[in-house]
Amino acid sequence: MIKCTKCNGPLHKNHSGYFCPNCNMTIPFQDGILRFPSIGTNSEDHFPKDAFENLYKVEANSFWFEVRNIIIGKTLQDYLPVRSRLIEVGCGTGFVSRYLKEIGYHVECGDLHLEGLQYCKERDAGEAYYQFNLQDPIFSEEYDAYCAFDVLEHLDDDERALDNMYVGLKPGGFLFLTVPACNAIWSYADEYAGHKRRYSAKDLECKVRSAGFEVIRLTYFMTFLFPAIALSRLLFRSNARKQSSCQTEKGNRVMKELELNPLLNTLFYHIFRMELPLIRRMDLPFGSSLLCVAVKKIH
Repeated sequence: MIKCTKCNGPLHKNHSGYFCPNCNMTIPFQDGILRFPSIGTNSEDHFPKDAFENLYKVEANSFWFEVRNIIIGKTLQDYLPVRSRLIEVGCGTGFVSRYLKEIGYHVECGDLHLEGLQYCKERDAGEAYYQFNLQDPIFSEEYDAYCAFDVLEHLDDDERALDNMYVGLKPGGFLFLTVPACNAIWSYADEYAGHKRRYSAKDLECKVRSAGFEVIRLTYFMTFLFPAIALSRLLFRSNARKQSSCQTEKGNRVMKELELNPLLNTLFYHIFRMELPLIRRMDLPFGSSLLCVAVKKIH
């Protein structure tokens, strides 16, 4: 069920979008995107201004995004039957959604930012597109799976978002998450991206369980490259103490990391990909990211 953000009643579909028979609120389609008015806060600084354009340019040629897609896809296939209906929230430009659609899932895309959803549509990443705030309870027992890949760290109230995802899942439905890990490597990249936190496995598990989920898989990843990442962050942090580090400088540094030399990018791709068989067999003890799989219990 899709719910009205004003009165919480069920919405009904018509030729131009959805409407609420209880309070007469209308939710219009605009260029194929269903745009919900938000009752939550829109004041959070989720992303830098040029983030979507930059991501759209670099994702397909970045070892990080390519291998993360493979890890995400294999993880979903281990738990969720192909052709299941899922929503990726905080979908950004649709790079992950498009991949999951290509491997056989019925994917719908949700994001707070209209610009990201427009890139999703350009990629033909989903079967439906929703602009809404994760702080708002939009869906009730609607999906077989919720996916949020590097999203929770952008939210002031990540626990409320988890609560809403729980409500939006069918009983027995799955939650798939990735988040940045290890607060010791907090850096310019986190600040530029609008992160509020990095997670430990204990912190993430506690929050997911508090929302009502049963955690069935929790592992670090980006383990083999962790020493290089940590060294890079520490070196930049040391240099930043000696000189001002404005937002533009941070952004330039992040883009340099994403647009690696092709040879280095290929090397990192193969090193990162070596984690895949390990992740499918065991939980890795450390890394710069966390992967979590949880399920909504059937009562």
